[in-house]
Amino acid sequence: MNAFSEELWEKFRETLGLKESPLGIYYSNEKPEGVTPKEGLSGCMIGLLQNATKKRKPVFFDKNHFGCPGGAYYMGFFESPRPNIEYFLSCGIPGEMEGERHIKTPERAREYFSRMIPRRAPATYCVFKPIEQFQGGTEPEVVAFFAPPDILSGLFTLTNYALERTDAVYAPFSSGCGSILTYPLKEVGKEQPHAILGMFDVSARPMVENEILTLAMPYPIFLKLLENVKGSFLETESWKKVHNRIRRD
Repeated sequence: MNAFSEELWEKFRETLGLKESPLGIYYSNEKPEGVTPKEGLSGCMIGLLQNATKKRKPVFFDKNHFGCPGGAYYMGFFESPRPNIEYFLSCGIPGEMEGERHIKTPERAREYFSRMIPRRAPATYCVFKPIEQFQGGTEPEVVAFFAPPDILSGLFTLTNYALERTDAVYAPFSSGCGSILTYPLKEVGKEQPHAILGMFDVSARPMVENEILTLAMPYPIFLKLLENVKGSFLETESWKKVHNRIRRD
């Protein structure tokens, strides 16, 4: 895997018109500096990540500071997001819990959880921070972009171009946190890895601006994107029209 190039990154950022840096995500046993949620339940982790995307402050989580049980589960700190999760995600239990109705039946929800089991957290802390803040040999496992449609169109097309495929982006059913970490981690090391298009989770949508979706990928895919700006559609008049609109927004 090639090393991160500041020169290529600056060219990539300028050409895509990125207003916010993507987040690099990694696990560490060394407690980082930054923002972490209060102990126990304290709200959706996606909302807390605004500190990293907009305020450029690292955000970290552990098994005691996780925001919500779902986030702790998808980061690999919990073995289950909550009791009766299959009912919570589907039809609910009368008099006990209201279902989110994202999946039609508890049986289908059980099938979903049997397939998507997150990797167990390999270290104490799960850390999210802007990609250019990585120094001293530390590398992220996953890189996640929070982007509006015009920028996302460039990222989507460049991902397929760089991986020399037309199916390099995948949009599985997922929670917001699962789409930026759990599913991208499943792609690490695959012979033909995918980037994951996400933030379709209705429960997580209020935590981001109304035009924002995510595209998350293993770090080696991100490096390929940086290397493939030159010679791609990003140098065409078609992209210049889109880029001009991005600059005006």
